[in-house]
This record gives sequence, structure tokens and C-alpha cells, in this order.
Amino acid sequence: MDWTAYQAAAYVAVAQHGPLEPSEIVAMTDVPQGRVYDIMGQLEGNAVNIQGHQPKRYQAQHPRSLLGDKQDEFNEKADAAIGHLEQQHEIQRERADPRHPAWVMPGISGTKRELVDAINSAEDRILLMDHDGKWIQSNQIRDLGQLVDDDVTVEVIGWSGWSDKLEQLVDDAGARAWTQERFDSSLALVDDELAIMRFGRGDTGVKIEDDESVNILLKAFKTSKENATEV
Repeated sequence: MDWTAYQAAAYVAVAQHGPLEPSEIVAMTDVPQGRVYDIMGQLEGNAVNIQGHQPKRYQAQHPRSLLGDKQDEFNEKADAAIGHLEQQHEIQRERADPRHPAWVMPGISGTKRELVDAINSAEDRILLMDHDGKWIQSNQIRDLGQLVDDDVTVEVIGWSGWSDKLEQLVDDAGARAWTQERFDSSLALVDDELAIMRFGRGDTGVKIEDDESVNILLKAFKTSKENATEV
């Protein structure tokens, strides 16, 4: 989905709390008052439906209808995580925790920034599964090594095509690493509380702070590790 940040924020708000009026969307997001009708007009028919006229109320289309065409790119566990988020959408329950359980990060730069920030704040363990590893440069290897020195567990599953970088993570950073050939998605799990996912080789990421979804992805990582080859 080639969405802007405003479009993504508006859809997430409507999916979690809808149906919503334009003024309510503005209050819950960073969408400017003067652009809300334009932003929602771009989502009409594709991601949201309209209820009423004066004022309009927007209801999110089911997440499955938006993500279904990408299902071949998702592995079984990632699909289970999406299914859990769908359940949250359907019941639209109030949460005592004020954090949003999940939100979209359009653009590879935004996803990478969230990923690096999350890794640098880790206190217990970091689990990474990545197809290309392009974001891992010498400074990231150094930072991961510092975390290992601070007793943070770092485990990485990567594609065999960048085994040299995986060996650097083992030799220079003190991480444990494995290789595997097939990747349907890339993900990072930090302190068993936060997940950041990138589907396929696209630029859009999803940040998840929902306990049940994170636990599903932890099981997916464990399964992948059992079937991978240690470096």
C-alpha cells in the first residue's frame, strides 16, 4: 500500500475507534483540520466506507480486504498476528493502556529509524530476522556489540547471501547468528515486548506492542531458528 503518513494514521484511528467523524480523526491523529476531507477522500472506497452525509462518518474496511493480496508474502505466524489484530478491530474494545497496539510506518527510513531506536533501548534481548541486512552497517555492529557487553542477548537469522556480515556479528559483536534461504517477512523483537515487521521486500513497516501478537512472532522466530543453520 503506497500510503502517506496521514493516510496511514487516519486508517489506523478509524480501524481502532470507528466509525469516526472528520473532527474526531483530527483530534486523534496529526492529520491537519484543513486536509482531513482530502485525506479521507483518497481512502474512500479503497480503505474506508462512508456512513451518513452531514457530517460524514468513516468506517474502516476490514484489514483482511486490504492485506489479503499480500498473503503469499506472509509466513504462517505473521498471518496469525494479523488475525489477532483483526479481532481487536472487530470488537473495538477500550484499552486501559493508552498506547496504540499497532501502527503503520510508511517509508523505509521511518521503519529503520524506529528499528534502530528500539534496538538501542533494549535491556534484555534482541531477536532479528532479516532478508537483506542492508541496514546493518559497521556502526550497527558496534552498537550491537556494546549491547552484548551489557548482557543483552542478540540473535540474528539472515539470508545466506550476506553470511559475511553475519560472521561479523558473531566475531565482532558477540551475537549468535543463523542462516536460512526463504524469507516472507523481516522482523525485530525487542525485550519480548515490541515487534517491528517489514513484509516481503517492501518499504512499509508495522510496529506492534500488543502482547499476544508479539508472543505469536516470538514463536515464529523460534521455529525459524530451529530450521536454520547456525553460523
